[in-house]
Amino acid sequence: MSSLSDETIRKIFVELQAKFIHSQQQTNTVKAQIQGKQRERKMAELTRQELSALDDSTKTYTPVGKMFIQSPLSAMKKQYADTINETDEKIKQLEKTQKYWERMAADAQGNLKDILQGPRT
Repeated sequence: MSSLSDETIRKIFVELQAKFIHSQQQTNTVKAQIQGKQRERKMAELTRQELSALDDSTKTYTPVGKMFIQSPLSAMKKQYADTINETDEKIKQLEKTQKYWERMAADAQGNLKDILQGPRT
């Protein structure tokens, strides 16, 4: 196997380093998005539970901008149930994305270690 020049190794190292940093940043961004969606899901779940405890004749209001519009209790329950399902799906997608970026970071880190260790001849 032919030996690579120092300049070529340096270029490859810089590229791998940039790839590793980018993967780490993407992983952290996705983690923050997952946490946000988990908070959103929890708020929707708690609200849905509170709505379930209400009597069917209770007047409920939906916030629209700076005002509130009266809406049926059943519609609000369905809205929050839909929100829970949507956030669950989004969390699953984000977890897949997180695994991808973690795998990319691990691959780049492994390649960086290989370059730093150099040829063992």
